[in-house]
Order: sequence, then C-alpha cells, then structure tokens
Amino acid sequence: MKKFLILLAAMLSLTATRAMGDGPQRLVVWLTDGTKVTHDLSDQPETTFQDGALFLKTEKVSVSYPLEKVQRYTYEGSFPAIGIPPIKAGEVCVSQGNNGMRFDGLPAGTPLELYSPEGRLLSSQCATEGQSTVVSVAGMPTGIYIIKAGEASYKFLKK
Repeated sequence: MKKFLILLAAMLSLTATRAMGDGPQRLVVWLTDGTKVTHDLSDQPETTFQDGALFLKTEKVSVSYPLEKVQRYTYEGSFPAIGIPPIKAGEVCVSQGNNGMRFDGLPAGTPLELYSPEGRLLSSQCATEGQSTVVSVAGMPTGIYIIKAGEASYKFLKK
C-alpha cells in the first residue's frame, strides 16, 4: 500500500498557487466531471493519498475523493507575497509521485528547496519559465522531507 502525506502549511503564505483577488484562502479540489469543491484553509485541511483516494480531513469534515475522479487541486484567495512574482489563477499545478513533487507554471526564479526533517538543506533550484520543475527524493532514504516552493511548504513522506 502506497501512502503519501502532504500536510498543508495553511498558516504560511502560499504564493506558489495563489489566485488574484480578495476572499478567504481555500483548497480547491477539481473533479473530472467539472465539479469544483472548496475547503477553507482556516480549517487547516490535512490531505493524504492512500488506496487510490485523496483523503481530506479538518476539524469540521472528513471526505475522500477517488483519484480517478480528481483532476487536480489548487489554492484560491489572497496570499501575501514578499519578493515573489505574482501568479495568475489556474497557472500553477502541484502533483506528487513516489519520488518527489512536480510544480508546473511557477514564475521564473521561484526558489524550490528540499529539507531534511532536521531542517538541513538537501537541495535547491529555481523554477524556469514555461517548464516543469521536479523536486526529487529519488535515491534518498525513506522518511519525511520538507519541500519549500516560494513561500509554500509541504511535508512529503517517502516510503
């Protein structure tokens, strides 16, 4: 059984996937049938991937979505940015696999860093305009890694 864990750092500025405009900060799950489901980040959603499903849990709700019905998930709302170029809604997509995370649509120069759980910087790179950027944990031992993309932080569990 493969299990991947992303704990969303809702208290941090999520510039890598921010949308223009005001309003509450939300996690948006886009389904293949065109449905758009939103969850407020103030509820501190925790997402996990297990047994072919996306599980989302907050203090208010616990829900799952079969992965074959999930097109992508993004973030909406206003997020403060410091020194990072603005991103237009719908331009950034974050996905994960067995050995890392892929970022599509980041502005050129957006820093991407991989850290050990102890906070040691393992690798760093910058996004290139118009290209996917992959932060890889291939060849690294099983464990938890922190991936920072701009001001967004993700926990990644490699099994």
